[in-house]
Amino acid sequence: MHDKTISKETERTGAEILADTLQELGTDYVFAHTGGAVIPVHAEITSRIKSGKKPFERVIFRQEPGAGHAAEGYAHISKKPGVVLVTSGPGSTNLATPIKDAHMDSRPAIFITGQVPSNLIGTDAFQENPTYNMTASISKHNYLVKDVKDLERILNEAFHIATTGRQGPVVVDICKDVFTKKTSAIHKLTSIPGYKVNGSLSNKAADSLLEALSRAERPIVIGGGGLISCDAPYAFAQFVHNNRLPTALTFMGSGAIPHDDAYFLGMPGMHGTFTANKALQNADFILGIGTRFDDRVAGKEFGKNARIAHVDIDSAEINKVVRADFPLSADAKLFLDYANSSDFHCDFKFGWHDFLNRLKNENLKIYDNNTEYIKPQYVIRLISQLTNKDSIIVTGVGQHQMWTLQNYNFQFARQWISSGGLGTMGFGLPAAIGAYFGDPAKRVVLIDGDGSFQMNMQELGTIAERQIPIKMFIFNNGYLGMVRQWEEMFNGGSGETCLRRNPNCADDCSISRYKCDYQNPDFLKLAAAYDIPAVRITEPKEVDFEIKKALLHDGPILVDVWIDRKENVLPMVPPGGSLDDMIVE
Repeated sequence: MHDKTISKETERTGAEILADTLQELGTDYVFAHTGGAVIPVHAEITSRIKSGKKPFERVIFRQEPGAGHAAEGYAHISKKPGVVLVTSGPGSTNLATPIKDAHMDSRPAIFITGQVPSNLIGTDAFQENPTYNMTASISKHNYLVKDVKDLERILNEAFHIATTGRQGPVVVDICKDVFTKKTSAIHKLTSIPGYKVNGSLSNKAADSLLEALSRAERPIVIGGGGLISCDAPYAFAQFVHNNRLPTALTFMGSGAIPHDDAYFLGMPGMHGTFTANKALQNADFILGIGTRFDDRVAGKEFGKNARIAHVDIDSAEINKVVRADFPLSADAKLFLDYANSSDFHCDFKFGWHDFLNRLKNENLKIYDNNTEYIKPQYVIRLISQLTNKDSIIVTGVGQHQMWTLQNYNFQFARQWISSGGLGTMGFGLPAAIGAYFGDPAKRVVLIDGDGSFQMNMQELGTIAERQIPIKMFIFNNGYLGMVRQWEEMFNGGSGETCLRRNPNCADDCSISRYKCDYQNPDFLKLAAAYDIPAVRITEPKEVDFEIKKALLHDGPILVDVWIDRKENVLPMVPPGGSLDDMIVE
């Protein structure tokens, strides 16, 4: 079977087909920037808005990466593909990072880029870019549209591919003349030749895996982002609780079960909890569900004492990093529903729980506010205490990101949004905007670093324009903190630069050996330039009052928190090391 082409009396331009198809496919928002190659589309959308036939809401960003990351945040919260529209040339090259980011983290998005007219392709025309070639290896699939008759079919295919199987971004690069040419043909998608979704489960392989798990004495389950993508957290929690299984959640899987659940051990890996990492090294059976076993989790000598089972919808991930004794390529929810409805029961030695509970109790971290400098962990725990039942938490990338995962008490799936596989600084602010549009009823809290925030801080303009009520907390330590930590711990402490605008900076730097050649902006003045309220917290005694006040503020607000400049993220597994090499203090 293939797509069905139907003749229709009314001719439509490509711009009309694009607007019609996006609306038919349930698009609520298009995250966009404009430019020459996509003027016909924006003109069509504007015409419909003026006539009262608005097909969807168009949100204009200050730069294309903002639109791209917003689409990721929107997709994660709404469970619908984020849709991006930008122009050719620099418009498309500026999307390379969000496309790859969505690809690494399996987020469904449609990236629509303009292209020069079809007769000019290959001539180095003004703002020409080989977007199809550029995005071939960083997207789930991509297209170059040169004929208006193909446009509707391709858009339908793009949405289907992005949202089925292992989800991901699809790029649709459209020549400018396609937007202005007309066709009377319409396309109704019936199937896509060559594209198959793994929708089955081998009962025999599942039974073999479950039987081996039932005989384990020291099992542990690792849940990953695949649990979130396929809406399996309820089935996962049932599986864990029915069998009293100690559980770790990866970076992308956080929130799949509440972090205060009795069976939750924490995050595994480089900045994982002491308990989760020790459990992995002492386990005799490790079951990964919907996780990639990436290098930040599965380092040297991973699972050295364990048999390993791996359930993932993408067969390419199985045996890619970790050799699985029990491989099962299947949708995580299919596997969990099967396990929960079967006679499977895991009855391992109770001493395993006692051992793990002892590790948890012996390694509890207490943070109070009776310190000389503000501790970021205390701030996050306070924010968690005030918001953890009803708020979406978004971060940038850096130390603040890991502190958030370690200290925020996540309670539900899709509560946590951050850049995982690509580690994209600048992700946080635009992703928070997208998260707001994904569910305007929920409070959105951004926890960012001073370095990460500045990489897309122009989107304060988008927030101000629409009065998006995001609570923005900048953890300001005057460093690219994670880089500073790595340099100090593993590279002799050379090359760090203090970035914070500090009245006592010269004295601080002479003591700590760091230069103040560069300075952060005054974030309060930056917020004021956009008419966004802001407050600075520099003393521990100010923290409780100002954080509570900011979270109660009706509109957007920025809070500049001057944290302890020398605080590190611990535990930490050294690069190239094993979980046994974990640095705790």
